[in-house]
Amino acid sequence: TTLFIRDGKIADSEIPELSRQAREDLQDLGPTFIKAGQMMSVRPDVLPQATLDELTKLQDSVVPFDTEVAVQQIERELGGPLGQFFTSISEEPVAAASLAQVYLATLNDGNNTRVAVKVQRPSVLGTVSKDLYVLRRAAEVFQGLVDRFAPQQRTNYVALLNEWSIGFYTELDFNNEAKNQQRLRDILISKNVKGVCVPKVYPELCTRRILVSEWIDGKKLSDASTSEIARVTPLAQEAFLTQLFEAGFFHADPHPGNLLLLNEPNEDGAELALIDCGLMASISEEDRDSFVNAVIHLANKDYA
Repeated sequence: TTLFIRDGKIADSEIPELSRQAREDLQDLGPTFIKAGQMMSVRPDVLPQATLDELTKLQDSVVPFDTEVAVQQIERELGGPLGQFFTSISEEPVAAASLAQVYLATLNDGNNTRVAVKVQRPSVLGTVSKDLYVLRRAAEVFQGLVDRFAPQQRTNYVALLNEWSIGFYTELDFNNEAKNQQRLRDILISKNVKGVCVPKVYPELCTRRILVSEWIDGKKLSDASTSEIARVTPLAQEAFLTQLFEAGFFHADPHPGNLLLLNEPNEDGAELALIDCGLMASISEEDRDSFVNAVIHLANKDYA
C-alpha cells in the first residue's frame, strides 16, 4: 500500500488499509504486541475510529491455534482424557485473544452443564518473556535519550513497562484469575449489586493454564444497540462504583469484549456479565476515602 502524506498528515483514505495492516502486523508479532493493540483499542482520544475498529478485533478475534493442541493441553493440565471431565466441546473456539482462546463445553456432571473453557496459548510464557526482555532493553535506551535530551519530560518509561509487565505475568496464571473471578462474584453478591453478574468458577477444573467457568449467553457490549447500552449503563456504573469505593477491588480491564450483554436476564435478574478477571486492582481504604472526598467536592462544585 502506498502511504500518502499531504501537508504533514496521512491521507484519510489511507487510514482503513493502514489500520488493517497494523492489526495484522501485531498479530504476526505475537501475544505481547496483540495485548498492546488491545490496550490502544479503547483510546479514541489517540487513534481514529477506523484504527479503533481494526484493533477491537484483537479483543476476541485473533487467529486461533489448533483445537487438537487445545484438547491435548486440557488433558495434560487436568490429568485425564477429555471425556472424563466434559461430554462435549466445540470443534472451534468461540473466541480467541492474545493469551488464550475459549471453547463451549458441557460438563460430565450428569446435567451436561454448559461451561466456558479457557485454554492458554502454547508456549506463551516463554514468548512473552522474550518480548518483554527486548522491550525493556529498548525502554532503557529510550529513557537514557529522554534523560539526556529532554530532562523536562518526567515520565519513567522503564517503570511504566515494568508495571505493565507485572500485570501481563499476572494474567498468565489462570489460578489467579479464577480466585479473582470468585472474589469479584462474591463481592457483587454480598453488596447486593443488581443487574450485573460474574460467572461461577469451577475451581476443581482450573489450573495455571486452564480456566473453566459458567457459560454466558450474550454479546459484546460493543455489538449492542444504543438503546441497549443506555439501559444497562446505570447497572454497570453501580457495579463499578461499588467495586471502586466500597470493596476496593475492581475489574481493571473493562474493554467491550469483557462486558457481555445477556440475551435474557438470568435467574437473579442480571442483564450484564463481567468476564475475564485476569487483571484486577486493589485500592487502599485511605485512597478510597480520598476518592470519595473528591467526588463530593465535584458534586458540590467545590473546586478549591
